[in-house]
Amino acid sequence: MYLSPENILNSSALPPAEKPDPRFLVNETLLEQGSGPVNEDMLATVNRLSIVCDGATTLYSAQRQSAAQPTSGGQKAAGITASVFAGDPERNLLDSARRANELIREAMIDEGLDLRERQQLWSTSFAAVQVNEDSIAWCQTGDCMILLIHRDGGGQLLTELPGQDREVLKTWQQIGARSSGTIQQNLAAEIAAVRGKMNKEFGVLNGEIEALKFVSSGTVEADQISDVLLFSDGLFPPSTSPDNLFDGELFVQLYKNGGLKHIRNHVRSLQKGDPGCYRYPRFKMYDDISGVALKRLPD
Repeated sequence: MYLSPENILNSSALPPAEKPDPRFLVNETLLEQGSGPVNEDMLATVNRLSIVCDGATTLYSAQRQSAAQPTSGGQKAAGITASVFAGDPERNLLDSARRANELIREAMIDEGLDLRERQQLWSTSFAAVQVNEDSIAWCQTGDCMILLIHRDGGGQLLTELPGQDREVLKTWQQIGARSSGTIQQNLAAEIAAVRGKMNKEFGVLNGEIEALKFVSSGTVEADQISDVLLFSDGLFPPSTSPDNLFDGELFVQLYKNGGLKHIRNHVRSLQKGDPGCYRYPRFKMYDDISGVALKRLPD
């Protein structure tokens, strides 16, 4: 069972809301499909919990893409994860990650997938926070990020980018403009090789027990924090350098100038001018986007 992008924000699909912690409130959410056939991003905000998920497109031709209701393994993995966290927003975040990973595995078995074929595995990144009275608990894996903005205006990423696609993107930047077809068509073998490193060199929730080794978590004091931002890599400002895929200073400045939607507008504008994905190397023209911004209320 998972929640679709259409109802993940629908309060009727989630547990009854309780009075939120007065220190931080959800100020903005953003959920937008990219240029792919389905939106594989999900988000949920329930009580004091917020989560964004970024499902990865499986390298498996038997994805169900009916005209009436297209779905993908990445969408299902993201939906399962969002619904587990939202279904019990007071639960320990690591326990929710463990449970979501178990349910992804069970759902794939029910679907009849051969779990030994790793290209078939449904997978997702995620980032989640629980806002407590004096602290913020957080949990994350993969390419979804959590960024704190401090009262002095500085930004802080809680985890580093895994960077698993760096070499593939470098290759595409070198050959893309001289080749025909997309990055998926030209570098299929290289992309598959990277995907085979799931939960060996970088983490995703995909039903494998090894996934839990790559889940990061912690708690930070909330006193000096003004904003908490959770977002998928679809909201990263495009970069010309695969070695530096995220400019934190630019991201914070864009947010201060107009919030998540202002970042989205900046991202889409640059992507629109690079339809071949050569100048800003990436896997598709427009990626799915999910983001949540929590803002501290005045003292």
